[in-house]
Amino acid sequence: MPCALPFTRAGPCRLRRHRGCFVTSRKRLADQRRSAGFTQEALAERLGVNPLTVRRWESGQSIPRPRARLRLAEALGISSDALRALLESSQPSLLAPATSGTVLADLRQVVLSGSGMGELPAVADAKTAVTTAHQLYQRADYDAAARYLPPLVAWLHREQAADAAQAAAYIAVAKLATKLGDSSLAWVAADRALRAAESAASAPLVGAAQYQVGCALLRGGDTDAAEQVAGESAARLASDSANDPAAISTRGALTLLSAVLAGRRGDAQDAEAHLRTAGDLAVVLGGEGNWLWTGFGPTNVALHGVSVAMYLGQPERAHQLGAAIDTDGLPSALLGRRSQVHIDLARAAASVEQDGLAVLHLLEAERVAKEVVSRNIGAVSLIGTLLGREKRSATPGLRALAERAGVQR
Repeated sequence: MPCALPFTRAGPCRLRRHRGCFVTSRKRLADQRRSAGFTQEALAERLGVNPLTVRRWESGQSIPRPRARLRLAEALGISSDALRALLESSQPSLLAPATSGTVLADLRQVVLSGSGMGELPAVADAKTAVTTAHQLYQRADYDAAARYLPPLVAWLHREQAADAAQAAAYIAVAKLATKLGDSSLAWVAADRALRAAESAASAPLVGAAQYQVGCALLRGGDTDAAEQVAGESAARLASDSANDPAAISTRGALTLLSAVLAGRRGDAQDAEAHLRTAGDLAVVLGGEGNWLWTGFGPTNVALHGVSVAMYLGQPERAHQLGAAIDTDGLPSALLGRRSQVHIDLARAAASVEQDGLAVLHLLEAERVAKEVVSRNIGAVSLIGTLLGREKRSATPGLRALAERAGVQR
C-alpha cells in the first residue's frame, strides 16, 4: 500500500515499519525467563548467544531473529504465539528523554504534513544552508539543528531545490531523529533521502542515504535488514571508491555500521573483519575527513572498535581501546563523536559495576558536548540504571547529572 506522505516521489514507501519513539521494556519476558529457572547468562548459554543479546531482548533494544525465537520459545516452555505476545509487550520508558518530543515537534510537522514554520536565516544557496544543518548536528547542538531544519526543509521544497540538496537535508533530518529516538521520523527521512539521492544519480550520496536507512532499521530493531542494507550498499560502492574520497568515506561508514551490527549479534570474527576493512579504507583516505558529513577516518574506526568491544561483552578491551584514542584527532566540529566515546566507556565501566568511573565518563561526555548526554537515549538509560543502584558515597555528581538530563527515579 502506498505511503500517503507529502514530498515523496511516486511509488510505494520503502520503509513500512514505522515504530514509536520510546525505549521499550519487556518485563514480562524477563519474568517468564525467571519462571523457567534461567538467569540471563544461563539462558544465553542454552541458546548459544551472548548474554548481552538476552539483555537487549529484555530491555527492548532488539528482537530475536526468527530462528532464535524458536529456540527461545522452546527454552521458556511456551508457544511461539505466547512468545510473540511477550516480545510485543512494551511500555513507554520513564528514561526516554522528556524533551525529545517537543524538540522535534516542528520538524515532524513539516516533514509529515508539509506545513512549514519559522524563517530560514539568509543564506547564499541551498548547499550552504544544508551544510549549516549538518554542522549544527555534528557540533551536537541538537536543539539548534531541530530549530533550523524545519524552515530549511520547507524552503528547499518550495524552491524546488536540486535533488542532491534535498537528499542531504533529509539525511540531516534522519540523523537527528535517530539520535533523539524518533524512529518514525527517522524512517520517513531516510526514505526521502534515498529517493532524492537516487534521482541525483550520485553513488556516494546514495550510500550516505542507505547508511541512514540502515540506522533507521537498527533503531527499529530490524537488525537483519540493517545488516543487509549496510553490506550491499558498501559492496556497490567498492568500484566507485578507488579515487573518490566521498565514496571511500561513505563505504567506510557503512562498513563500520556492519561491524557494529556483527558485534550486536556476538560475531567477533565478522566484526573484526569489518573493522580491518574500515581501517584499510581510512588508510586509503589518507587521514581524518568529513566527506558527506561522515566524519570517517582512523579515529572514527577506533571509536567504533570501542563500541564493538562493548557489544561483544568485552568491557576491559573497550577500556584499553578507549585509552589509546586521541579524540582531538577528529575534526574539531565533530563534538558529538568525541563525546560518544566517553558514553561508550561509561557503559563499559557500568557493565562491571564501576559506577564512579561511569559517572566520570558521562560528565566528560557532557563537558565535550553538553546536549549529547541529555539527548542520547542510551546515555539517559544508563543514568537511570546508575541511579537505581546508587551509593551516594561511590557516585558523586550522579544526582546533579541526572537532574540536568531530566532523569527521574
